[in-house]
Amino acid sequence: MLRLALQTEPSTLDPAYAVDYSSGMISSLIHSNLVRFDPEGKILGDLAEGWEVSEDGMKYTFRLTTARFSSGRNVNAEDVVYSFKRLLDPSTMSPRWWVLEPIRGAENFHGGGYWDETAVHARDDSTLVLYLNRPAAHLLSLLTMPSAGIVCREEIESSGADYGRSPCGCGAWKLVEWREGERLLLERNSFYTGAGPHIDGISIRIIPESMTRIAEYEVGNLDVLEIPRAELSRWKESGVPIIREQELRIVYIGLNNEKPPFNIAAVRRALNMAIDVDAIISRVIFSAGIEARGIIPPALRLEPIRGNGYGYDPQQARKLLADAGYPDGFRMEIWQRENPEGGRILESVQGYLYDIGVDAELVTREWSAFKMAVDRGTPDAFYLDWFADYPDAENFMAPLFHSANAGGGGNRARYANNRVDSLFDAAALTPDAEARWRMYEEAESLVYHDAPWIFLWFPTRYEAVSDRVEGYRIPAIFNAQRYLDVSL
Repeated sequence: MLRLALQTEPSTLDPAYAVDYSSGMISSLIHSNLVRFDPEGKILGDLAEGWEVSEDGMKYTFRLTTARFSSGRNVNAEDVVYSFKRLLDPSTMSPRWWVLEPIRGAENFHGGGYWDETAVHARDDSTLVLYLNRPAAHLLSLLTMPSAGIVCREEIESSGADYGRSPCGCGAWKLVEWREGERLLLERNSFYTGAGPHIDGISIRIIPESMTRIAEYEVGNLDVLEIPRAELSRWKESGVPIIREQELRIVYIGLNNEKPPFNIAAVRRALNMAIDVDAIISRVIFSAGIEARGIIPPALRLEPIRGNGYGYDPQQARKLLADAGYPDGFRMEIWQRENPEGGRILESVQGYLYDIGVDAELVTREWSAFKMAVDRGTPDAFYLDWFADYPDAENFMAPLFHSANAGGGGNRARYANNRVDSLFDAAALTPDAEARWRMYEEAESLVYHDAPWIFLWFPTRYEAVSDRVEGYRIPAIFNAQRYLDVSL
């Protein structure tokens, strides 16, 4: 039995409602998708053994492999049709319906219109055809997300709202026990037809306190431990083997681009120049990150970031503020959710801003109140991070900076640039990877110059792995580790 721990308990294991890390990770172990990512972020077939894309990028044809649900029933293409229709159905009220938005008629159906039966079509038991409303080069990436998991129709109909506590998928694992607040136990799905797994099951304990997780690992009760940043120095000196991976994640302070004085690009650039990001990385987060001189993480780039970024230049920051009409600085609020490490980071930021005449008050709120305020545009600035939903440069660009996504859509800085919007729109229609990259690269350069955020860092994840475990890798994306190659 592989022994893991999570900080938070999943809220549900129903793919349609799996929006948090724990829910999405465990749901993906139970439910297969048409395609999935391997731990390195490469797209592989999952329920689909192969696929073809038409020359115009508007038609996808998937050939399904032989598979069975954990109930023993064979999976067929109609199960995929049912799962996709259910996700899009407005009565389901899934917050992740947009994963299938590129499919022809999806938005219309979700909005209360008719279901286009020709858009998601089972040609036969082992062939599924999807028609799109426009080319979407990142469609396969969208189909890897937990929400696109394939569910068993009869189990949904018999369980109703309880399906999230007793799911039935065709993935490698099945849920056999869920002790609320304590642990979840997964065992190998005896009907799984893919390669692996090589272990009997996975025990996932719910341990909110980081020091408790550390103690449990040290006494041999856990096999994998994410090392808290505050503990990194001790672990590095201990001689215990540690693995690390650059996360597909960016940490930033969003600035409300609609509020004065943050509606002035020069002011926003000044705030970036005022902060010694490298010093904060070294002293506050124990070197567990690299400075963000752009938006797209290094692992997703076709080419390295050019230039040295804003750099730490308080003298130039004061000049920019004076030229913008703020020679004596100004007062502002930076909001954060309850998080001790975030508080330490923002206290450092507060000190740097004070040195250029900006008096920053730190405001702390619990998560739901914080998120609601940010989505409504209440704070002057807010401390947040963004995890990739799928490993594609698009996921760090359009959701965060397209003007159509202002507010709760992801663009919480309320940034708007017509040229950037047009580049995003063109890239979404471009199947050629090199051409898409050039568009995202140009858009990234424009956004970075406009400074809608104070750009901080791309974090690095460190984990300790028991010496009884073989084949484990930190996944590039949160639901990419299916534990099929892990042995004990």
